[in-house]
Amino acid sequence: MAAKVTRMRPKRHDAIRESIQLVLDLPLDLPQVARDSLADALGRFAPPEQWGFVMLNPDQQRVVLKAINRVEKPALTMRVWLAVISHIRYDTGEIMAGRERLAEDAETTPEEASRALSRLAEIGALLKLRPGRYGVHPGILRFFTVAYYTPY
Repeated sequence: MAAKVTRMRPKRHDAIRESIQLVLDLPLDLPQVARDSLADALGRFAPPEQWGFVMLNPDQQRVVLKAINRVEKPALTMRVWLAVISHIRYDTGEIMAGRERLAEDAETTPEEASRALSRLAEIGALLKLRPGRYGVHPGILRFFTVAYYTPY
């Protein structure tokens, strides 16, 4: 008989996750930096039961790549695009990381990450939802395939 591997988590993680989600859902006038920090914390305390990954249709990825190659600082813009893809909220397409986190992932400054996000919005890969918040353009999002792997 094969053993079943399960992920052990402290029980307090559920209480922390629920508390963070409650604060995010309240109509508070929190600064965007605070909302970004809470969203990052939520991701740490509420790991998915399944590991999700995103695949982009190869034809659509080539379209995005060609558009990125035509903008200023294409290598940096591509690094930020790849960081963006790793922070997509699968059901809405919203990017669940702020510019500081994206900058860290893309190994650049927050200011450069902001400029790259603007360039990605200009080429139509992203939509600006509100100041400092972006989502993947629905025309591109429909080409994403979200798949899940259960590690146990």
